Amino acid sequence: MKPVLILQNDPKEGAGLLATLMATRGLDQYVAQGSTAQYSDLDADRFSALVILGGPQSAYETQKYPFLQGEMDLCRAFVEADKPIAGFCLGAQILAVALGGEVVAGKQKEIGWYDLMLSDETSSDALMRDHPRTLLSYHFHGDVIRDVPGSTILASSEMTEYQLFRYGTAAYGFQYHAEVDSPLLAGMCQNNREYLAANGIDAQKLVDESRLNLPPFEQQCATVLGRWLDLFSRAPGVH
Repeated sequence: MKPVLILQNDPKEGAGLLATLMATRGLDQYVAQGSTAQYSDLDADRFSALVILGGPQSAYETQKYPFLQGEMDLCRAFVEADKPIAGFCLGAQILAVALGGEVVAGKQKEIGWYDLMLSDETSSDALMRDHPRTLLSYHFHGDVIRDVPGSTILASSEMTEYQLFRYGTAAYGFQYHAEVDSPLLAGMCQNNREYLAANGIDAQKLVDESRLNLPPFEQQCATVLGRWLDLFSRAPGVH
């Protein structure tokens, strides 16, 4: 099987739980740094699926970070090829803009644990069909998606309408961090200690709070992400 292309927009933050699930299935992972990737070589035909991770950039900062346009072009290429996409946080915003949507600065930061609330459309969604209607979920973002033409909103929070959207049958944008495991979450907090402090959040307190909240969240996300992988690969033990 062709490898999964992973675009990493923060060199210190990988794919966490999703990377573990892919390794369990024996899926090859081709990791490229978003800022240095050779986009002319990253043809959708070379890969089974596309993953775009979070980072400190904003999707509307294409002049400051020209490589973001390369990521958006890749999104469109994978959509046209009908190959699965999973964008997380900034990755979801990049996917949204690539599809003709808009991303803007939010009125406030949504960092920490907030309820994710599912829409009625999840009852027939391949990933979310039996997910809890409300789930305490992990967030770390300041920008928000305002609109994605032709998409289906699958989940929202009180602060953010587009917490999860689907475009077509296989392109998913996760504004919340469905990919976090314990090491990724801890690293995300410690690597952004000053940023968190500037927003009134103590990094270590957030890590400590997450020890209780993460296990049930991670369990649900493992199911969701596993189903995303099912779109192009077989689960272990399935023949």
